[in-house]
Amino acid sequence: MPISAVMYNGTGQLLENSLGQQSTHPHDGRSSQSAVRDDLTSPFDCDLSLIAFQGRVLEEARDERNPLLERVKFLGILGQNLDEFAMTRGAEWAPANKGRIIRGMQALLDDGALLLNRHLVPALASSGIHLVEYEALTVEERDEVDARFAADILPSTSADCCEHGQTRPPVPQLGLNIALTSRAATGRTSVALVRVPDHTSPLMPFTPSRQRLGETPNEPSQALGFVWLDQVILGNLGRLLPDETVESAHRFRIVREAECGLDQDCPSEDLANSVIEAVRQRETNPVVLMVIDRRAGTTVIETLARSLDLPPESIVRARSVPDLKRLWELSHVTRADLHHQPLRSSMPRQFDWSRCRFAAIRSGDILLHHPYESFQPVVDLFRQAASDPHVLSISTTLYRTDRNESPIAEALLEAARLGKKVRVVVELQARFDELRNAEWTRRFRAAGAEVCHGPARLKVHAKLTLIERREGDVVRRYVHLSSGNYNSFTATVYTDLALMTCDEAIGADVAELFDAITGGDAPRPMQTLLAAPFGLRTGFSALVEREIAWVGRGEAGHIVLKMNALTDPSKIELLQRASRAGVRVDLLVRGICSLTPGVAGVSDRIRVVSIVGRFLEHSRAWYFRNGGEGEAWIGSADLMPRNFDRRVEVVVPLKDPALVLRVRDQILGTYLADTVLARELRRDGIYSRVKPRPGEPAVSSQAVLLDSFT
Repeated sequence: MPISAVMYNGTGQLLENSLGQQSTHPHDGRSSQSAVRDDLTSPFDCDLSLIAFQGRVLEEARDERNPLLERVKFLGILGQNLDEFAMTRGAEWAPANKGRIIRGMQALLDDGALLLNRHLVPALASSGIHLVEYEALTVEERDEVDARFAADILPSTSADCCEHGQTRPPVPQLGLNIALTSRAATGRTSVALVRVPDHTSPLMPFTPSRQRLGETPNEPSQALGFVWLDQVILGNLGRLLPDETVESAHRFRIVREAECGLDQDCPSEDLANSVIEAVRQRETNPVVLMVIDRRAGTTVIETLARSLDLPPESIVRARSVPDLKRLWELSHVTRADLHHQPLRSSMPRQFDWSRCRFAAIRSGDILLHHPYESFQPVVDLFRQAASDPHVLSISTTLYRTDRNESPIAEALLEAARLGKKVRVVVELQARFDELRNAEWTRRFRAAGAEVCHGPARLKVHAKLTLIERREGDVVRRYVHLSSGNYNSFTATVYTDLALMTCDEAIGADVAELFDAITGGDAPRPMQTLLAAPFGLRTGFSALVEREIAWVGRGEAGHIVLKMNALTDPSKIELLQRASRAGVRVDLLVRGICSLTPGVAGVSDRIRVVSIVGRFLEHSRAWYFRNGGEGEAWIGSADLMPRNFDRRVEVVVPLKDPALVLRVRDQILGTYLADTVLARELRRDGIYSRVKPRPGEPAVSSQAVLLDSFT
């Protein structure tokens, strides 16, 4: 669909009309949805809202419009998200909601496993990818699998006895485990634990037999066979315990708290070592949840519960114990016909990138919309800054980088080796990336760069870079500021917005902020940026209050906010007050949303839409009508207490009117016109699909944006 078909008409009519679209998809009663609410004015519970969001991730796996291996990938995302949710939030679950949260999580996992086994596995087999139960292997296939197990897995796998009185059985974090009971020849019974190895693939490949493929298979050389490693271990327990009789064996998983006991007061140069030690201790953190096969005997469950100090409400006896995140590996099978077509990101059209990157930025502010537009200009900017003799210094923040080779980090290392002043703010508390960032800290320091870790007890979540370059008699500042990380892989997976500019006021503010981050002092009042925790909270409130004031003067009021999460109570109340004053409020909230929309006299002018889709919407953008002089902002912050008060965040206004219109029309307007990927939040807490009105074409925002850049 051409982009012009979903753009504004210049008066904001499209966005205003979108509030009137009614969702026609009724609630289907699935357990992953929130229950109908009695109190429609109180905020939604954050944890239950996140469970609802994971239900929308599961819907992507159900959606037959997605290619088959992409549906498998969404199940892997669901499994990973739920693990991280329990690790990071489990210790804080309110007792009144803990049971509902755990039941909601397990319902999602059970539904995901059911979808996999009933629908995706048969479809994969029809496409030549056979994911087979161990018991269903042919004799020929089982012989191959067992031989591979004996050679590759058995030498590093053991059954560790868990005697009564042992206070800490060897139960590691997250992966699949097997609890078994066995009887020795003497008659002694014991409980033992087997860890499914995590140093190898969770899938064991095999060559599908002719019996499986049929007498005249189509292209048998392309057929692939896989069996889950835990099933192979269960089928070979006799090799692990050759002198005992295995009487029962059941899968279980545990989730431990993710918090690291980091010493915030240790010297900066010792902080990386402190992080490494804290991450190692994570494996002994308290257990917040255990999921175990419901057929496991009382002795096994009580032994584990006693050893892990688990209360009964933290134990889930489930009909299945799926580790869905293992499906990430299956989703990476190379089959172009079962994936989305490869993404061909475009380069910014209005600039000549064959010449100096700095000259391109000097010719006008550049707004990049990843992944539709390439991340390569960002990489090129860093590389040119590293080699350009006129560049004096580079300052940047690193929160999450590429897992393997990072072109951004390598460019910074090269700049430091060449003698440039390189200042890198490495966030050592980026959860689950602590060890990688500690290693980058070591490498940067070895290359001669200055490494900082931000103010004590504040995570540096802002994504920004400052390059200072001598040009004649002046030193010009170039800035890159984004909603996404300096990660070339995730820039192809997530939507994000980034600004490149050499605006003097923005450059001065960014320089001031870097000095504050690295020096530990609050920055002076800024000309352009809103930065947390120094002024973002009050600055955002002022923007909303300004819109309320415009309505009071007889102007139309309109606010559009795109974010990952909305949970801050004071901002929810402020947006409700704006609604009561007559401001139309459109909220694009991918994940958690604690605001109740559509309540008469409270939030009846507020619409909340969630979009996930192929590109896992991650960008943050704000639009304010501002009496007809529209204003747009982009940056790193969600509307959550942690983003306002416990993190360093940055939001920047777009000064070029053409970029403001682009954010309003091409980006936010397209998302709000979506009738394919969009789910609208009802006031009872249910998300319903948005469907086109009769006679109107369906609009998929991500497809429209893809078309607009090709």
